Amino acid sequence: MSDGAPAAVLAIDIGSTRTHIAAVDIRELRLVDRVDFENGGFDAKFPGAVRKIVNEHPQIGKANISSCVKSLSAKAKELCVRDGGIGDVAIVRARGGLPVEFRYENQQALGADRVCNALACAALFKGENCVIIDSGTAITVDCLRAGRTFEGGAILPGCAMQAKALCAGTDALPDIDLRCIDRSDSSVDNGDIVNDIGNVDNTANTDIIVNKNTTISLPAASTTACIASGILYGAAGAVDRCVDECLCGNYSIGNARIVATGGGWNILKPLINHTVTTLPNLTLIGAAIFNPD
Repeated sequence: MSDGAPAAVLAIDIGSTRTHIAAVDIRELRLVDRVDFENGGFDAKFPGAVRKIVNEHPQIGKANISSCVKSLSAKAKELCVRDGGIGDVAIVRARGGLPVEFRYENQQALGADRVCNALACAALFKGENCVIIDSGTAITVDCLRAGRTFEGGAILPGCAMQAKALCAGTDALPDIDLRCIDRSDSSVDNGDIVNDIGNVDNTANTDIIVNKNTTISLPAASTTACIASGILYGAAGAVDRCVDECLCGNYSIGNARIVATGGGWNILKPLINHTVTTLPNLTLIGAAIFNPD
C-alpha cells in the first residue's frame, strides 16, 4: 500500500440475500464500523447505510464493492458516488496484478466473494496454505496455496437453499427455518464487529437448536427434525469431505489453516470435524484491500 492510500476503505459485500457495508482500517486489517441489511428494498436502504458510515468515518477515501448480484453492482457504485460522495469506487473481480494469482478457467465467472476471501487470507496469514469455507446461500470450499495462488475449489447448495428445494420439489415436506437459535458466535452475519483472528474452533458434535425448538440428532423422530438433521449432517459431511480432498486428495495443498466465514457458518460449525479459524469479516476485509491499480 502506498503512503498516499486512504487509511480506511468503505467495503461493500452484496450477497444473494443480504448486504454488508463496513469501514475497514486497511493498515490494521480490521473493521471499525459495520451495517447489515436484507437486500429487499435495496435502493431505499443502501444510501442511508453508506451515508451513516461515511459521515462517521470521514477518513474513508475510496469504496470497493464485492457483489454476487450483478444487477446491484452498478447500482451500488452509482449510489456510493451520489450519496456517499466517494469518487474512487471499484468493483472487485479476479484479474492480473493482484497479490493472489487466480488459477481459474474463466476468471470472469469467479465469484467476487471468493476473490475477497482469498485476498484476505493472503494478507492475514502470509505465506500459509489455506482452505477457505464460506457458508451462505451457497457453500464454497476453496484452496489457497502458500498465500499466493488460488486453485479453485467446490460449490454446493447452502442449507437454507436445500430446505427450500425440498419444500418446492415435494408435496408433503414443509419449509423449515434453519437459522441457528443457540448461536455461540452471534457475530457472524449479525452486525457485530469481531477482529480476533485467533478465534479457533474445535467444537464438533455439540448440540445445536434450529427452528425454535428442534435439536438436530440422528435418528430424528419428526419430519421437521428429519429435514434439519439430514440437511445439516449432510452439508457438514460434504464440507468435511471437500476439506479432506483439499488437504489430502490428488491435487492436495498439504497442511493448511482452515478458515471459515459466512452467515450460515454458525449452524454448521458444531458438526465440522476439523479445527477451524472463524473470521466473520473475512469477505469485507478482502474487499477493502482489493486494489485494481
